Amino acid sequence: MNLCSAIALALIALSVEGQEPFRSEVKEVRVPVIVTDSHGRRIYGLKESDFQVFEDGTPERIVSFRAEKSPEASLPGDPVAAASTPTGAADVPLRTYLIIVDTLHTSFANFAQAQKALGKFFKTEPPGDAQYVLVTIRREVRVMQDSTRDPAAILATLRAKSFSKVFLESDASNLANATEQFVALMKTYCNNCACSSSGTTTDSVMCLGVKQKVPLFLTGFSERSLILNLRFLRQLAEVTRATARIPTSRTIIFLSDGFNRFPGRELQGVLMGFGPLDRSFQFATTSRDLQPELDAVLKVATHDDVKFYTIDSRGIQTQASIAGAGFAASTGMDASSGVPMGVLTQLGSAARENTDALALLAHETGGVFFENSNDLVKGIRQAVTDGRESYVLSYVATNKAADGKYRRIVVTMKEQRWKVHAKPGYWAAVN
Repeated sequence: MNLCSAIALALIALSVEGQEPFRSEVKEVRVPVIVTDSHGRRIYGLKESDFQVFEDGTPERIVSFRAEKSPEASLPGDPVAAASTPTGAADVPLRTYLIIVDTLHTSFANFAQAQKALGKFFKTEPPGDAQYVLVTIRREVRVMQDSTRDPAAILATLRAKSFSKVFLESDASNLANATEQFVALMKTYCNNCACSSSGTTTDSVMCLGVKQKVPLFLTGFSERSLILNLRFLRQLAEVTRATARIPTSRTIIFLSDGFNRFPGRELQGVLMGFGPLDRSFQFATTSRDLQPELDAVLKVATHDDVKFYTIDSRGIQTQASIAGAGFAASTGMDASSGVPMGVLTQLGSAARENTDALALLAHETGGVFFENSNDLVKGIRQAVTDGRESYVLSYVATNKAADGKYRRIVVTMKEQRWKVHAKPGYWAAVN
């Protein structure tokens, strides 16, 4: 079965009976907005006149406006909730939460932490006007739990052995092993060739032999990582596209250790950390940028109002959380170990860069990136709460050009003390 067919079948349960996917003949730009005070508390009861929206600096006229607030997020007797809850909300789901667990990049320990956090959240989540779907992505999309309005069904799936087994698909252990193997190879290289850490220079047979192994190892790993990440991002784009067709509000909660835009960046960092004097290695440090594949996800999400709430499943960052840094404990990272401190510095930089894609997915879609915290439940809860409480304004862009270019959106308010959370832009459609 091809990828598109698998996605279509996997997400067919998401459709709501009797409703058609959202379509608009008029090219309205919809902007979900959350307004908070300086303490993060949401502001309710606002009117259309409280907002102004600009596209590329040009003020736009708001053509529709509504306040959305789910009963589950309301206090008893809340008049805003009563006024904004559509009739028949109990009959059809109004919100969709697609929970994606990244089983390509997430380590076993962090997968267990994410699984525990999801279980803790769904243990107390009441049923209401939302539906939930649980999927994993690595080489393929796996629907672990089809759409359900029963949080207990998600909880049962999270506790099932079949869900626990998916961590075996993670590539994180392969990255750690490859990094440590490459560190050992570079130590051998520097013992026989020219490195800034050793200061030795030789053209011995031993040097030539190990020199050939370095770019082969690096290139082989980078190409494998590229193939895996290309497929991963293309599947993420397909899932986002399928989610965009659901006739409800749509939030993707994405749990991951993060991934680098440049496959093989960790090993390239090791190479730079050792500082080989051979300039031919400079060509081995180039890598394909996956930004176009990330943009493909963002274009769908921003066009169809799919919000990403991304959660760094590594929790609080420590040296132990850096992929491939296990050698530091065994070598001590001192002068006698033969591993310069620059290696660990480079690995730390790569680990921080792994959050860039997660931050971008959240920021560009109007969601939130939750990082450097072991309380993953807090991030999950915020994603669900924000999905229940928002204002949605629409405008017809003054710029009618169907040129595929990025258009920047700025939403302002009369009350400048309040903070506005909204997507910062979108890509115009192409005819």
